[in-house]
Amino acid sequence: MKRFIFLFFILCGLLTESCSKNDSLINEPPKETPSTDNKDDDDDKEDTSNGLKVLCLGNSITRHEYAPSIEWFSAWGMAASKEENDYCHQLERMLCQQRPGSKVTPLNIADWERNLSMNLNTLLDQHCKDKDVIVIRLGENVEDKTAFKTAIGRLVSYCKKQAKHVFITGCFWKDDEKEAAIKQAATAYGIPYVDLRGIDQVGVTRPSTGDILYDLDGKPYTITKDFIIAHPNDKGMKRIAEEIMKAFLLHIKDDETAPSYAARSFTLDNPQTFVFLPASHTATGRAVVVCPGGGYGDCKPEDNYEGNGWAPFFNERGIALIVIKYTLPEGNCQLPIADAETTIKRVREHAKEWYVNKDDVGIMGFSAGGHLASTIANHSTGDAHPNFQILFYPVITMGAQGHAWSRENFLGKNPSTAQMELYSNEKQVKTDTPRAFITFTEDDTEVPPTVNGKAYYQALINKGIPTKLVSWQSSNGWGAGHGWGNLDSFVHHEELMSQLSDWLKSF
Repeated sequence: MKRFIFLFFILCGLLTESCSKNDSLINEPPKETPSTDNKDDDDDKEDTSNGLKVLCLGNSITRHEYAPSIEWFSAWGMAASKEENDYCHQLERMLCQQRPGSKVTPLNIADWERNLSMNLNTLLDQHCKDKDVIVIRLGENVEDKTAFKTAIGRLVSYCKKQAKHVFITGCFWKDDEKEAAIKQAATAYGIPYVDLRGIDQVGVTRPSTGDILYDLDGKPYTITKDFIIAHPNDKGMKRIAEEIMKAFLLHIKDDETAPSYAARSFTLDNPQTFVFLPASHTATGRAVVVCPGGGYGDCKPEDNYEGNGWAPFFNERGIALIVIKYTLPEGNCQLPIADAETTIKRVREHAKEWYVNKDDVGIMGFSAGGHLASTIANHSTGDAHPNFQILFYPVITMGAQGHAWSRENFLGKNPSTAQMELYSNEKQVKTDTPRAFITFTEDDTEVPPTVNGKAYYQALINKGIPTKLVSWQSSNGWGAGHGWGNLDSFVHHEELMSQLSDWLKSF
């Protein structure tokens, strides 16, 4: 049995040959070759025992029947130039390199998108029989977004009863509301989510008017209809196939009797980080890097309310948690910054084995750790740039009205005006600063929200950055209104956890 751990980039350069002569999608008749030696015929047969039967549920991107009324003279995924270039056929070729004899079957159920109450058993039963994998790639034609949130869950639930593996992709056309519903369904039912955001690019992964397609007889014709050019071209189809194949490589193993990775926890050094991974079958691909608080004079991940104790909350939601014990600056601010950047890069470097999506890595910080997190969110670039930020009662400003102890530990006793300005993160927000969740109490006397959390929130809003603010007028006597983290003794604990959970599901 061939190993199912081939390096993915090799797949993209492989010859676009059929799975086998017997399973060819082009349906060329097999050629008979006379035997020239005494070997058994079985010696020359391709091993197809590891092949997978895959059903792709989709709309016109998956398959559109011949429709001359709209000047579509083909019968495969719109707008691939030829049948072998749509994503289902490209996916089949990629898959067959790992599992010879695999078969990918496209099924257009666009009618379901327009009538979300359709009977699923009537629609799908006969098509799901004997399938090992079902890929759900739908949503573009949905008009009732409210009903879609429930209907997509029903579809996922139905498919899980029909096949051992179910995958769901996002939409080709950007729609944040539909995307959130799809991701929520993936999380709720514990199936892998395949992110297709960013693939749709006019002039790159879409065709243009005048481009050449081929009809059922192999004759060329030119695209004239806007309806057709809204769909992915050969390059767009390839990108879709590649993303689905990546998910297959992560979640489908050679030995199907072997258990998937259970929840795991381990410690890494340089910097010391505590890694908590959810079970692989529940992993959503999301990861959160945590910076505990301590005024830059202390950092204790083992203090569970701001560190390791967050693992159950995130892991139960399929999210990996990585907690940093960053180097204390003692006036050299680059030390904790470097540790945080290294950790985010490390998560992305280990994305495959940790079941993490490189484009879904966030940073979370408490108090001074919130300043470190917001610093990374606004100053770091490339692989060190997070995709979202979560800030609990954060230190934000390095100005005179800010938290003096944090400022002294971070910048030294006599920082320059330029240094304080540079690391006053309410002044550093940019258009690419990631979305944020911010929480604090109004009666925080240690880190006053007015010049910290509130100021940062307003700066984000002014730049059009999606931001959720959760604040309370009073901490009801909790210390100085500061430092409650995830302690259930905090009077607003349950509401806070609910708000954070809902926010994490929203994108």
